[in-house]
Amino acid sequence: EKPRKTTFIKFWCNKDSDSTHFITPKFDERGLPWLFRDQKHLFVELDKFVVNLKGRNNTIERSSSQSSVIIPFERTFRSLENRPDSNTPELEAFNYCGCGWPDHMLIAKGTPDGFPCTLFVMVSNFNDDRVNQPGGAGEPGCSDAASYCGLKDSLYPDKRSMGFPFDRQARSGV
Repeated sequence: EKPRKTTFIKFWCNKDSDSTHFITPKFDERGLPWLFRDQKHLFVELDKFVVNLKGRNNTIERSSSQSSVIIPFERTFRSLENRPDSNTPELEAFNYCGCGWPDHMLIAKGTPDGFPCTLFVMVSNFNDDRVNQPGGAGEPGCSDAASYCGLKDSLYPDKRSMGFPFDRQARSGV
């Protein structure tokens, strides 16, 4: 199946921004809408990327194959018979580069009747979230799933905690 492209939302802004996308089921197992205090534990990050927003309407398009949480199909089903020898730097890189969500499983298949979900898009100031990496950033050719796996031998690529903003209690009435 070809990667999907989606037009998200339009902004009035003029700066580099982090665009983070989450998804969660809309209804519980009984078909009732989730209360946010319970639903917030189910949000899964689909993608995070830097986008340059101009001072007019902006339309953001991005292919699912560019997601910051996935690894390519080929890396998901690597031959373990060809794995490097134990206790070698090659084995460490082999194992680390296998970290990430399989690209063909980014969105749940659902059911014939559909699978209603809530999509949450958060846009924040890139300069507030940016992490300056000392001495480079991660393993070359192996930073596909940085949102889930971080960058090898580097700082996590975001100042905010993993799962932000769903990692904290919501205010009353939300």
